Amino acid sequence: MSIIRQSRSFVKRLVYGDTLIPQEFTVALPIPQQEVVVFVHGLGSPFDVTDCHTTACCAPMVIGISMDRNRCRPRRGHPPVSLRFFENAAARHLLGEIRLAPQSLIALSPERDLVLFTVVGSTNYCLSRLRLLAHYVPQAFSNWRHSTSFDVRMSSLEIRASQVAFIRPHPLVLGSVSTGAGENIFPMNLMGSLGHGYFAFALKDSRRAAHLVERARCLALSSLPLSLCAAAFRLAANHQREFADWTQVPFLAGRSPEFGLPVPLAAGGITELAVERVQRIGSHTLFIAKVISKLLTSQEPQVHTLHGFYLHWRLRGDREKLYASLRDDLVNKHGTMPAES
Repeated sequence: MSIIRQSRSFVKRLVYGDTLIPQEFTVALPIPQQEVVVFVHGLGSPFDVTDCHTTACCAPMVIGISMDRNRCRPRRGHPPVSLRFFENAAARHLLGEIRLAPQSLIALSPERDLVLFTVVGSTNYCLSRLRLLAHYVPQAFSNWRHSTSFDVRMSSLEIRASQVAFIRPHPLVLGSVSTGAGENIFPMNLMGSLGHGYFAFALKDSRRAAHLVERARCLALSSLPLSLCAAAFRLAANHQREFADWTQVPFLAGRSPEFGLPVPLAAGGITELAVERVQRIGSHTLFIAKVISKLLTSQEPQVHTLHGFYLHWRLRGDREKLYASLRDDLVNKHGTMPAES
């Protein structure tokens, strides 16, 4: 190794330590995940929304929170509401927060509404301020330099808030849809329960998948064991296609109980949704659906995605576990071990 390369490597280790890791990690967790809880602060007493909020759009970044109508409602000009992410343990460490301003309201039922908030700021506590700054500065420069090449143009504020949002592990599922042209299946992870039998998910408006679901008005979601994680990543290209090439789908498929949609036989659970409302917000289309059926077929932990900063905090600086997680993540995503260096 040359002196210049050695110097660069030393500077990187000095600036970043062991935090130069992927932004997205895959891990297996029970459903629903139990290690992070999310509370709303700023609307009276804090209340738990761990399993009743979702990212509705990435650019602009909009977060939807399902609330009972008897709860205090934010109005324009209201001080920012915050979504706070805590370790679900006795210590209850604050891991991050997203500051929100009210945007609009969607009625779900006589008792419940989905309140949409725009993101106005965030703070990430998973890394030290100096480490975060070391990541944020080049990220902001890269975002500015390459913004015209992205199909979703997120601001630095939105990117940082999305990093906090993925402190809470998100299930990675396969969405199945059927139209007159054929059937398709593709990975999804922007979704959340809204309570009272309602569910929301977001798909990029620039991709074919969003328009297929809008036409079909129904969808089956399949949770995945780690054995199907690499298959899910290979199916990401189907977001751009009218229908899947089922000769290339790398697993055996069965049918969902109500809609008869194609689902992996090895799925850990299947949720069937009937779309009731479609709302275009910006880069994404938000779908609000009613849960028609929910079938749990396995108690095995299922694939979740989470942000690398949170994974680093989660491992408490244990480098051996961190390197093992890096190897596991490569296997999960690609189905093979990395080549030995």
